[in-house]
Amino acid sequence: MNVLDVQQMIDKTEYWDMPISFFQVSFFGDEIVMHIDCETKEYWEICFKQCYHVEYTTDADWRGDVEVKQMKDAQLGYYGQDIEVIPSKITGFYKIKMDLSIMDVVVECKDITVRNMKAV
Repeated sequence: MNVLDVQQMIDKTEYWDMPISFFQVSFFGDEIVMHIDCETKEYWEICFKQCYHVEYTTDADWRGDVEVKQMKDAQLGYYGQDIEVIPSKITGFYKIKMDLSIMDVVVECKDITVRNMKAV
């Protein structure tokens, strides 16, 4: 898939101003899973796999002593603002820049999947 195809696949989620309810880095940074909530009982899952570079900054420097794991959904404040897919300097990889309101993310990975999921 080329960069434009991946961008269109992500844009299909209509993530703009949608709450980001889950963001998990696993397997020593090799995989990132992100959930974009929908207003129905469905949500979008974007999975970044075979990651070479993972970098993110959060609001921890100004949010105070509150831990994110203690927050309720309405308190989180992570919303999709911009997700941009650009070519990586590494052949066969994608570079993704994400603005999730109070979290900025840069990922370089080899594989991206986007799935519409049913909430349980």
